[in-house]
Amino acid sequence: MRLSCLYVVSVMVAGFVPLAAQVPVVRANSFEIGGFFGASYGIDQFRAMGGGNVTYAINKYILPYVEYSYFPGIGRVENGTFAGTGNPYTLRYAIPLSDFHGGVHIRFPIHEKPIVPYAVFGVGALTHFDHTVNATYTVAGQMTQTSQLDVPGGSDFAVNFGGGLRYYVTQRFGFRVEAKAYKPTGAFTQVFGKVEGGIFIQLR
Repeated sequence: MRLSCLYVVSVMVAGFVPLAAQVPVVRANSFEIGGFFGASYGIDQFRAMGGGNVTYAINKYILPYVEYSYFPGIGRVENGTFAGTGNPYTLRYAIPLSDFHGGVHIRFPIHEKPIVPYAVFGVGALTHFDHTVNATYTVAGQMTQTSQLDVPGGSDFAVNFGGGLRYYVTQRFGFRVEAKAYKPTGAFTQVFGKVEGGIFIQLR
Protein backbone atom coordinates (compact mmCIF):
# COMPACT_ATOMS: atom_id res chain seq x y z
CA MET A 1 0.00 0.00 0.00
CA ARG A 2 2.82 2.36 0.91
CA LEU A 3 4.60 1.59 -2.35
CA SER A 4 1.37 2.20 -4.31
CA CYS A 5 0.89 5.62 -2.70
CA LEU A 6 4.53 6.49 -3.36
CA TYR A 7 4.08 5.50 -6.99
CA VAL A 8 0.98 7.70 -7.39
CA VAL A 9 2.72 10.69 -5.81
CA SER A 10 5.75 10.14 -8.03
CA VAL A 11 3.57 10.11 -11.15
CA MET A 12 1.81 13.32 -10.08
CA VAL A 13 5.08 15.10 -9.35
CA ALA A 14 6.53 13.93 -12.66
CA GLY A 15 3.49 15.37 -14.40
CA PHE A 16 3.64 18.79 -12.74
CA VAL A 17 7.38 19.42 -12.56
CA PRO A 18 7.91 19.64 -16.36
CA LEU A 19 5.09 22.21 -16.56
CA ALA A 20 6.61 24.34 -13.83
CA ALA A 21 10.16 24.02 -15.11
CA GLN A 22 9.35 24.27 -18.80
CA VAL A 23 11.10 27.14 -20.56
CA PRO A 24 8.79 28.83 -23.09
CA VAL A 25 9.92 28.48 -26.69
CA VAL A 26 10.29 31.49 -28.99
CA ARG A 27 8.52 30.07 -32.00
CA ALA A 28 8.59 30.84 -35.72
CA ASN A 29 5.52 30.95 -38.01
CA SER A 30 3.22 32.08 -35.20
CA PHE A 31 0.55 34.79 -35.15
CA GLU A 32 0.22 36.94 -32.06
CA ILE A 33 -2.30 39.49 -30.80
CA GLY A 34 -1.69 41.89 -27.96
CA GLY A 35 -3.06 44.85 -26.07
CA PHE A 36 -1.32 47.52 -24.05
CA PHE A 37 -1.79 50.56 -21.84
CA GLY A 38 0.70 53.17 -20.78
CA ALA A 39 1.59 56.84 -20.87
CA SER A 40 2.81 59.28 -23.48
CA TYR A 41 4.93 62.35 -22.89
CA GLY A 42 4.76 65.30 -25.24
CA ILE A 43 5.85 68.83 -24.42
CA ASP A 44 3.91 69.27 -21.20
CA GLN A 45 2.98 66.20 -19.14
CA PHE A 46 2.37 62.46 -19.07
CA ARG A 47 -0.99 61.35 -20.46
CA ALA A 48 -2.65 57.93 -20.58
CA MET A 49 -2.69 56.01 -23.87
CA GLY A 50 -3.51 52.53 -25.14
CA GLY A 51 -3.82 50.30 -28.18
CA GLY A 52 -3.24 46.89 -29.70
CA ASN A 53 -1.21 45.07 -32.34
CA VAL A 54 -0.92 41.92 -34.42
CA THR A 55 2.40 40.25 -35.23
CA TYR A 56 3.62 37.35 -37.35
CA ALA A 57 6.90 35.62 -36.53
CA ILE A 58 8.89 34.95 -39.71
CA ASN A 59 11.43 33.22 -37.49
CA LYS A 60 12.38 33.41 -33.82
CA TYR A 61 14.08 36.78 -34.38
CA ILE A 62 11.95 38.79 -36.84
CA LEU A 63 8.32 39.75 -36.09
CA PRO A 64 6.64 42.15 -38.55
CA TYR A 65 3.61 43.82 -37.00
CA VAL A 66 0.79 46.32 -37.47
CA GLU A 67 -0.33 48.51 -34.59
CA TYR A 68 -2.93 51.06 -33.54
CA SER A 69 -2.45 53.46 -30.62
CA TYR A 70 -4.70 56.20 -29.29
CA PHE A 71 -3.14 59.22 -27.59
CA PRO A 72 -5.78 61.39 -25.83
CA GLY A 73 -3.50 64.42 -25.85
CA ILE A 74 -0.08 65.11 -27.35
CA GLY A 75 1.38 68.55 -26.73
CA ARG A 76 2.23 70.80 -29.66
CA VAL A 77 4.13 74.08 -29.96
CA GLU A 78 3.69 76.65 -32.74
CA ASN A 79 5.69 79.85 -33.18
CA GLY A 80 4.51 82.80 -35.27
CA THR A 81 3.89 86.54 -35.43
CA PHE A 82 0.69 88.55 -35.12
CA ALA A 83 -0.50 90.17 -38.33
CA GLY A 84 -0.19 93.94 -38.25
CA THR A 85 1.96 94.19 -35.11
CA GLY A 86 4.68 91.69 -35.96
CA ASN A 87 4.83 90.62 -32.31
CA PRO A 88 6.16 87.05 -31.96
CA TYR A 89 4.17 84.47 -30.04
CA THR A 90 4.46 80.87 -28.87
CA LEU A 91 1.28 78.82 -28.89
CA ARG A 92 0.92 75.65 -26.80
CA TYR A 93 -1.95 73.17 -26.91
CA ALA A 94 -2.67 69.43 -26.88
CA ILE A 95 -4.57 67.35 -29.43
CA PRO A 96 -5.74 63.71 -29.51
CA LEU A 97 -3.93 61.54 -32.05
CA SER A 98 -4.50 58.12 -33.59
CA ASP A 99 -1.36 56.26 -34.63
CA PHE A 100 -1.53 53.68 -37.43
CA HIS A 101 1.78 52.10 -38.33
CA GLY A 102 3.62 48.96 -39.34
CA GLY A 103 7.07 47.84 -38.33
CA VAL A 104 9.22 45.04 -37.03
CA HIS A 105 10.19 43.62 -33.65
CA ILE A 106 13.70 42.15 -33.61
CA ARG A 107 13.96 39.64 -30.77
CA PHE A 108 17.21 38.65 -29.06
CA PRO A 109 16.45 35.29 -27.43
CA ILE A 110 18.59 34.33 -24.45
CA HIS A 111 19.22 30.57 -24.31
CA GLU A 112 16.65 28.83 -22.08
CA LYS A 113 15.38 32.12 -20.65
CA PRO A 114 11.72 33.27 -20.70
CA ILE A 115 12.82 36.92 -20.82
CA VAL A 116 13.50 38.12 -24.37
CA PRO A 117 14.77 41.65 -25.13
CA TYR A 118 13.77 43.18 -28.45
CA ALA A 119 14.26 46.28 -30.57
CA VAL A 120 11.41 47.87 -32.52
CA PHE A 121 11.17 50.17 -35.54
CA GLY A 122 8.07 51.38 -37.35
CA VAL A 123 6.66 53.86 -39.88
CA GLY A 124 3.12 55.15 -40.22
CA ALA A 125 0.81 58.13 -39.79
CA LEU A 126 -0.39 60.22 -36.85
CA THR A 127 -3.96 61.26 -37.62
CA HIS A 128 -6.25 63.81 -35.99
CA PHE A 129 -9.66 65.24 -36.86
CA ASP A 130 -11.06 68.79 -36.95
CA HIS A 131 -11.71 70.02 -33.43
CA THR A 132 -11.47 72.97 -31.04
CA VAL A 133 -8.92 73.04 -28.22
CA ASN A 134 -8.04 75.22 -25.26
CA ALA A 135 -4.68 76.87 -25.88
CA THR A 136 -2.24 79.22 -24.18
CA TYR A 137 0.09 81.61 -25.91
CA THR A 138 3.02 83.68 -24.68
CA VAL A 139 3.63 87.24 -25.88
CA ALA A 140 6.36 89.42 -24.34
CA GLY A 141 6.70 86.99 -21.45
CA GLN A 142 3.01 87.10 -20.47
CA MET A 143 0.61 84.14 -20.69
CA THR A 144 -2.90 84.58 -22.11
CA GLN A 145 -5.66 81.95 -22.23
CA THR A 146 -7.95 81.26 -25.17
CA SER A 147 -10.61 78.53 -25.41
CA GLN A 148 -11.56 78.69 -29.08
CA LEU A 149 -8.63 77.55 -31.20
CA ASP A 150 -9.82 75.65 -34.28
CA VAL A 151 -7.35 72.93 -35.28
CA PRO A 152 -7.90 71.42 -38.75
CA GLY A 153 -7.63 67.67 -39.17
CA GLY A 154 -4.77 65.97 -40.95
CA SER A 155 -2.13 63.26 -40.92
CA ASP A 156 1.60 63.46 -40.33
CA PHE A 157 4.03 60.80 -41.48
CA ALA A 158 6.08 59.54 -38.52
CA VAL A 159 8.84 57.10 -37.71
CA ASN A 160 9.18 55.44 -34.31
CA PHE A 161 11.87 53.39 -32.64
CA GLY A 162 12.67 51.91 -29.26
CA GLY A 163 12.92 48.64 -27.40
CA GLY A 164 11.38 46.42 -24.80
CA LEU A 165 11.28 43.14 -22.92
CA ARG A 166 9.00 40.13 -23.43
CA TYR A 167 8.31 37.63 -20.66
CA TYR A 168 6.91 34.29 -21.82
CA VAL A 169 4.75 32.78 -19.06
CA THR A 170 3.89 29.88 -21.38
CA GLN A 171 4.47 29.11 -25.04
CA ARG A 172 1.25 30.98 -25.90
CA PHE A 173 0.97 33.78 -23.35
CA GLY A 174 3.19 36.48 -21.92
CA PHE A 175 3.74 40.06 -20.87
CA ARG A 176 5.81 42.84 -22.35
CA VAL A 177 7.01 46.36 -21.55
CA GLU A 178 8.17 48.82 -24.20
CA ALA A 179 9.46 52.36 -24.62
CA LYS A 180 9.36 54.28 -27.92
CA ALA A 181 10.13 57.68 -29.37
CA TYR A 182 8.08 59.16 -32.25
CA LYS A 183 9.47 61.64 -34.79
CA PRO A 184 6.68 63.15 -36.92
CA THR A 185 7.23 65.13 -40.09
CA GLY A 186 5.13 67.78 -41.81
CA ALA A 187 3.11 70.26 -39.74
CA PHE A 188 3.72 68.35 -36.50
CA THR A 189 7.45 67.93 -35.84
CA GLN A 190 7.93 67.72 -32.07
CA VAL A 191 9.42 64.46 -30.82
CA PHE A 192 7.35 62.67 -28.17
CA GLY A 193 7.56 59.31 -26.46
CA LYS A 194 5.52 56.59 -24.83
CA VAL A 195 6.03 53.86 -22.24
CA GLU A 196 3.62 50.94 -22.18
CA GLY A 197 2.96 47.52 -20.73
CA GLY A 198 0.64 44.78 -21.94
CA ILE A 199 -0.02 41.15 -22.75
CA PHE A 200 0.35 39.00 -25.87
CA ILE A 201 -1.26 35.72 -26.95
CA GLN A 202 0.12 33.43 -29.65
CA LEU A 203 -2.70 31.98 -31.75
CA ARG A 204 -0.69 29.16 -33.32
